[in-house]
Amino acid sequence: MRTIFSSLSLAAILVVSLGCNRKSEAAIQAEEAAKAAESKVAQLEQQLAEAKSGKVAGADSDTVQHITKSQVKALERQVADAKKRAEAKKQEAITLAAAPAPKDAPKAVVVEVPTGTKLEIALARDLATDKEQPGDAWEGSLAADVVVDGKLVWSAGSPARGVVTQSAAAGRLSNGQGALGIRLTEIAGVGIDTDTHVVVASARGERNAKFIGGGAALGALVGLLSDKKNQGDHALGGAAIGAAAGTAVAAGTADTIVRIPASKPVAFSLTAPERVTLKK
Repeated sequence: MRTIFSSLSLAAILVVSLGCNRKSEAAIQAEEAAKAAESKVAQLEQQLAEAKSGKVAGADSDTVQHITKSQVKALERQVADAKKRAEAKKQEAITLAAAPAPKDAPKAVVVEVPTGTKLEIALARDLATDKEQPGDAWEGSLAADVVVDGKLVWSAGSPARGVVTQSAAAGRLSNGQGALGIRLTEIAGVGIDTDTHVVVASARGERNAKFIGGGAALGALVGLLSDKKNQGDHALGGAAIGAAAGTAVAAGTADTIVRIPASKPVAFSLTAPERVTLKK
């Protein structure tokens, strides 16, 4: 209800503001971006509600409870960040709607970055289970340009932000495993949907990087981390899951701390298309 009201309020303000002004191309694009940002908030709030519902189940109840609590904290962070971005987009749309349309303004170039687009991120610092908690934010930068149809969408060095989705030292879970999971949520101020990278570890020093994509990430995490038979690729909920090629993984060691070092870029992939207005 709150999201619907927000959308109606934005639409009403824009109608009033445009009463005496012709819509500029920039105002049109800003209005669409504001609506898209509000839609992302609604999607994340739905995911948070589902995580809190307790519908995800598994034979290993302790692990399910641990993973679910972690996912809730991560989603709460994502919702809060998404609301801030949505509010900024709304204010930008209102400002542009109130301004007179400039004459002969160049047409904005909008590019749709497709699902599956690879994003390589250089972490600002090492991440580890003895320091990071679920819901904590992490920062980094884009390690390589993202180009679509010959157009530069995001340049290398663009700021990146993400959230820790799982943090448990090796041996912490009931099957003797541990995990450190991270998700990329923002590039250059644009909220995005990506897969989750999880480094699964055992107290014996085994380290494996996995990626989980799609909207069923919670069920897939439960399937992966509650696998007492150590089959490794079992996933509930139908989410894509597999080896995370190119992901930085700490060298095999009996150390129970699970780390993702900053020395090598971590690869993520978009799980939903993203429309980006290119800056002139």
